[in-house]
Amino acid sequence: MGGKRRKRTKIIRVKPKLPKTFECPRCGKVSISIKRKENIARISCGSCGLYTEVEVPPVFDEANAYAKFIDMYLDGRLQIKERTNENTEEENEIEGKSEEIPY
Repeated sequence: MGGKRRKRTKIIRVKPKLPKTFECPRCGKVSISIKRKENIARISCGSCGLYTEVEVPPVFDEANAYAKFIDMYLDGRLQIKERTNENTEEENEIEGKSEEIPY
């Protein structure tokens, strides 16, 4: 007569999460943020003001859009726009954010 068989414990592995910020190729700081809307990825650096828009397929995530941006940046095939205060104000208005802080 054998004893009771032990249940096997299942090993749970944590899936790695995709990063939300990336390294800027111009200034070297980890301050690149990527915002995707439909087939366009808007890539901007909060530190040096680097800004560009890249067309990406719908299956791409932020990491794939960043990889495409880096490839185009290093090949010199990318039109780079400088980030100005006008662009940030327009973006804040679109997202519903305000620079004024109520007291």
